[in-house]
Amino acid sequence: MEIGDRAPARTGADLVVECLSAEGVDLVAGVPGTTVMDLIDSLARQQAVRFVSTRHEQVAGFLADGVSRSGVGVGVCLVSRGPGAANAAIAVQNAYDESVPLVLLVGQVPAGIVERRAFEEMDVVATFRPMSKWAVEIHQVDRVPELLQRAVRTAVGGRPGPVVVSLPLDVLQAVVDDGVRPAPRRRTHPPAPAPAAVREATELLRHAERPAVLVGGGAAGNPAAVLELAERLSAPVLTTWLRQGSVPHDHPAFLGALGYGAHPVTEDAVRDADVLVALGCRFSEFTTKRWTLLSPETRLVHVDIDPEELGRVYPPEVGMVADAALAARALSAAVHDTAPEPAERRSALRAAYVRTSSLTSPELAEDDPAGGVSSIAAVSALQRVADTDGVLLVQDAPSFGPWSHRYLRLNRPGTFFGSAGGAMAWGLPAAMGVALARADQRVVAISGDGSFWMVAQDFETCVRESISVVNVVMNNSAYGNTRDRQRSAHEGRYLGVFYGNPDLAEFARSLGGHGARVTTDDELAPALEKALAQDGPAIVDVVQNQMYGLPPGLLPPAAR
Repeated sequence: MEIGDRAPARTGADLVVECLSAEGVDLVAGVPGTTVMDLIDSLARQQAVRFVSTRHEQVAGFLADGVSRSGVGVGVCLVSRGPGAANAAIAVQNAYDESVPLVLLVGQVPAGIVERRAFEEMDVVATFRPMSKWAVEIHQVDRVPELLQRAVRTAVGGRPGPVVVSLPLDVLQAVVDDGVRPAPRRRTHPPAPAPAAVREATELLRHAERPAVLVGGGAAGNPAAVLELAERLSAPVLTTWLRQGSVPHDHPAFLGALGYGAHPVTEDAVRDADVLVALGCRFSEFTTKRWTLLSPETRLVHVDIDPEELGRVYPPEVGMVADAALAARALSAAVHDTAPEPAERRSALRAAYVRTSSLTSPELAEDDPAGGVSSIAAVSALQRVADTDGVLLVQDAPSFGPWSHRYLRLNRPGTFFGSAGGAMAWGLPAAMGVALARADQRVVAISGDGSFWMVAQDFETCVRESISVVNVVMNNSAYGNTRDRQRSAHEGRYLGVFYGNPDLAEFARSLGGHGARVTTDDELAPALEKALAQDGPAIVDVVQNQMYGLPPGLLPPAAR
């Protein structure tokens, strides 16, 4: 063998890739940069882990978020030092706020020049510690398996969340002894509820006349366990804000989602409950109407895998540190044949909810789109999509959100993903991650034009990487939520909320994708159907009036 033909020495970068593969990671999203080039080269020399290059680090982070939410593995993103890491921070913060597992790998300056304010040097651990479950810098190459694999376990274990791993350049370039190998993949079992807690909760529920079950993000993915408990109690089921895809909406127990845009009947079911079973819920500001929704007389059974959440906002009468599904099954078994029969009340609530959440509701007769596409037509067209097997919906943070929150029926659990962290521009990148992880499904992203244009450059990534996301962009040439606040709270003094847009369909076609521009109600459903029939990515540009926004009678929450 000639010297030039020798296999390259095994390095720390190679070891990082090996550890990721051992943990089941098969996709890394990122942006190339100086301190991660050895790691990218290691990814190029193997087939187990795919690297997807995005056009911005924020997109890489949100893409990884989407991979994790898909239920297929843990999302990993890769960025270089300084500005690259800072650009990814918004995705890390959003994942922390929403308890989404994510691993951010950050290239770092080598140890030999640290603390000299080298080019783009940043204290990665100090920067990310407040917004992550754990932030660590690896200083010895033989500790890569220990610390990196621990990072993945930390991200997915207990209450999930983001973990940040700083990788100095000298560690990535160091030659690794052949005996240093990844450890086997390990996962811990979630905790079951304490028998004493189950007994105490059962005693409360036996005497409940107006019970209700509230499903948070910690209970998502287990609709059967939740619905079994609801049937045992004859109780309505509600979800927290933007977690309405956790249970099927056509089930007679479902009563809607709390949060901004919730129907009064949904809120009243919680306000009037004598016993509330909260599963994997942190009682956020929007879910609780700024912590005013629960009555002091309501007796709370709170289940969460994170003990710090029990009593953070509402002290529970019974607190359980447990996996939500295991707790729901334990309670179902314990209250079997002992629950009262408040079924008549639940049926009346359900009938009221079905009436008010219908697109034929009398309140919608007052809707005036003032030209352009109406949101009623948008919900109707998206309802057909939601009812189609093999299609997943990803909702960004548009002013259209309250329309889908109120009127879109999601009868297939686990097919809707919404961001409750408040970060604009999450939709397209998260949909890319979901589509890459769930290649057997078609993914539709619903964004406002303000959110979409923050990350629109990565539609090119969709074309280049054959990520067949259909982007439905609600285009009113305005930051709708802020516009509505200026209208309702600042006497219509508009500043900084209006802007111009190009033809988004032409933009899509210019990058090699499919584009359709919709300006009337009857054009939308056919355009969406045609976009779904394409092999590649698409944009459906839904043009609305610049002042059109919220459902009739709904005002934006006041800034406080």
